[in-house]
Amino acid sequence: METAGRGEIDVNHTRLPPAGFSLGTGGQWPGHGGGMDLDVRSVMLVGVLLSALTVLLLAQAGRAFPVERRRHLRIWTVGLMLHPAAWAMLASRGLVPDTLSIALGNGLLLFGFAEMCRAVRGFQELPEWRGRLWGGVALAVLLLTVFAEWRPNYSARVLVNSTSAMLLLGGIAWALLPALGRGGFSAARLTGIFAALGVAVALWRFAEHALAPRVSGSLLEAGPSDLVVFVYACVGVMFLSLGFVLMHTERAYEDLRRLASVDSLTGVLARSGLADQGLRLIAEARRHGRPLSALLMDMDHFKSVNDSLGHQAGDSLLRHLAERARRVLRGEDALARLGGDEFVALLPNTDAAGARVVAERLREALGQLHMRFHGEEVPAPLSIGVAQLRDDDDSLEALLKRADQAMYRAKRAGGDRVELAPAG
Repeated sequence: METAGRGEIDVNHTRLPPAGFSLGTGGQWPGHGGGMDLDVRSVMLVGVLLSALTVLLLAQAGRAFPVERRRHLRIWTVGLMLHPAAWAMLASRGLVPDTLSIALGNGLLLFGFAEMCRAVRGFQELPEWRGRLWGGVALAVLLLTVFAEWRPNYSARVLVNSTSAMLLLGGIAWALLPALGRGGFSAARLTGIFAALGVAVALWRFAEHALAPRVSGSLLEAGPSDLVVFVYACVGVMFLSLGFVLMHTERAYEDLRRLASVDSLTGVLARSGLADQGLRLIAEARRHGRPLSALLMDMDHFKSVNDSLGHQAGDSLLRHLAERARRVLRGEDALARLGGDEFVALLPNTDAAGARVVAERLREALGQLHMRFHGEEVPAPLSIGVAQLRDDDDSLEALLKRADQAMYRAKRAGGDRVELAPAG
């Protein structure tokens, strides 16, 4: 078994210079040339401080997210918490047995990255693979122990570490692959790119030691790839963590936007969601020269239901209408609640005649299956106005205004009927 000499802090099982010495570029000993000095204890201290600071920031940031969104951030934070302990263990060479420092220090680093990979996979709604990830790290620790205690070999340990890092960082990049394929800015895309950069750095180091293996050596005798990996492991987790927090922020924003575009009572689109869908459907209709029609629906006796049976019955009636409309409409149609008991359906690729057929089916569906409230049947007669998009309709509001006028004609004619807006 190799032993470390007095004042040694080598993180990869080789002889180190006495305390107070530093290394020049290329890992040369003092007096052997080189310019910029690399003090390993200082770099490790930076790693400990950055990891600890990032843990505190993540813990604080996590409190701002909804409880149901915090689980994966907690997993990531636990993984990150292992990194300060890992750097402290790697820096304790000469104070604890070398094998313990090498195997446990590197193992904690790898286990931290495994938890980060698990957090990203869970966030992306993929299987977390906890057993596979933990098992892979355990195997890596076993191999590190073998190549530190029984068959000391620096390059063998580098190959184990590099392979593990490529798999774990590659797992993060792979989970974020859909974001990598999209253009523009997104936190997931940038996090995936940074994880892929880590894979490239680990692959570089792997190739360097596979082509020119060394039985003894250390990061203090750092080649270019060793140095870049060391810096990435110290600083990279901070950028990965920032990206993961931003991913949660973007997801929270998307949730808020989705809530704003959906009517909370019925689950159909709200006004803001209808506006977005309307712009899209009108643009597609204009581009492809296809018809687009609108149905504007209003219950004939909704106020009397509210007054006689209460608002709970009125709410149930609105949900009943939304459910029956979903069953009649196609998946490509857009159904929205304007407010009160007014609903709108946009029917792409449908002219006025076809839209009238759909409106009659919807009216009949409500007439044939009444809502039951506390054992009592509640009819829901419906007045529907139908309008087809015209060349002179300059907005969704113009189309809906003509459908609204047709709906009021249906009401004035006695209700429970369908009326078409004039074509010209």
